Amino acid sequence: MVRSKNVDSWISEHDPAIRQICEVLRNLILGADSGIKESVKWGNPVYEKRSRLFYLSATDRYVSLGFFTGARLTDPEGRIEGTGKSMRHVKVKALEDIEMDRFSAWIGEAIALDGRPR
Repeated sequence: MVRSKNVDSWISEHDPAIRQICEVLRNLILGADSGIKESVKWGNPVYEKRSRLFYLSATDRYVSLGFFTGARLTDPEGRIEGTGKSMRHVKVKALEDIEMDRFSAWIGEAIALDGRPR
C-alpha cells in the first residue's frame, strides 16, 4: 500500500474532524486491494487500478466518497447519491456515518467491476 505524499498534503489542509474521516476512507480503499494507486487529480485524491475507481472530495462540513462506477453498485437503500450516467457519491459528515461493513462492500464491489464492460 503506497501512500501518495500529495494525498497526505491534501488531507492535512482540512480541519481535524474532516482529516479523520478522510484517513478512515483512505485506509478502507487502500486496504481493500494492494493494486490500488492513489494520486491527486482535479484537486482531489483519486484511486485507480485498471481504471478510475474512487475519489474523495471535502468541504468544511463533510467528505464525499465518490464512485466512478457508482450507478452499477448494489444500493437497495438508496444511500449512494447522484443522478449521472455512471458516477455516484456518499456524503460522510461524521466518523459514525461510516458503516464499515457497508462501505467495505461498496468498495469491494467497485473493485470487482474494475475494467469490466458495462
